[in-house]
Amino acid sequence: MKKGILIIWIMVIIIFSISCTNQSDKKSKNVNQKERAPETLTKVVEGIGKLITSVDEIAKTNELTEKEFQAQKSQKGDQGKSSDENKKENQHSKQDESQEKSQQKTGEQEDNITKDEEIFMKWKEVDKKIEGIHKDWNSYEVESIKKGANPEQGKEFKKNLNSLTKAVENRQLTDITDAGSKTINSLAPFFDLYKDEINGDLSRISYSIYQGFIKAKEGDFKIANKLINEAVEHSGRIRQKLDKDKDKDKIKDLDKLSLSISDMKLALDENSIKLLEIKRDIALKNIKALRE
Repeated sequence: MKKGILIIWIMVIIIFSISCTNQSDKKSKNVNQKERAPETLTKVVEGIGKLITSVDEIAKTNELTEKEFQAQKSQKGDQGKSSDENKKENQHSKQDESQEKSQQKTGEQEDNITKDEEIFMKWKEVDKKIEGIHKDWNSYEVESIKKGANPEQGKEFKKNLNSLTKAVENRQLTDITDAGSKTINSLAPFFDLYKDEINGDLSRISYSIYQGFIKAKEGDFKIANKLINEAVEHSGRIRQKLDKDKDKDKIKDLDKLSLSISDMKLALDENSIKLLEIKRDIALKNIKALRE
């Protein structure tokens, strides 16, 4: 009888200890787990960034003459061939030969392409990107309502997205960058719904960088400087959200971003749009690294 009671007590103690362990594990997981925005929202902001980059490439291609375009394409083709040759191994199967012939034909078709054809195809890619952004927003919007987003902020985002879509439709290069940056900025409040998310401030920094460059091109250096100063303030807010021990890589990327923003301010003082464009692109790459 005593043995039976002892066994029961041992079993109760074991069950109790297992239960306590599970509860402590759950608590530790909740403490360590950060509240981030869902992928559906991050895809929206990434999609807009890629669209603006594509349009920037179109603008650069548009500035070239046909001869300059062909020379640039030829140079890129030579670099690509050199890279492919370094990667190739000595394989001589019929399948490999067939693939090489197919790739060669594709390469020849690309070599024959004109500047106007290149621009046309790039615009078609932009059209697909804008469609993708609308779809990604539609996938996230229900989540934003559940999270308690302000309906007015949703209207503001849609208004900016519609302006971006119209600018794409009309092939207005500067208007696309302008509307695109405003659309990115209007996403910031949605990222702010997630307490550990840094993408809200990154979106505000992106807006300031894009708009600062636009204003500088228009000759309004005072406003451009003000916008870049705002980017500095937002980078400081990001630093407060990062953990010195757990987010070391992010802190390094943030340091790079802060320096690149400072370089933009110096470029403004030099009154050089080309220099400012270079520094802008570096800052945008640093933002991309922080988003990943």
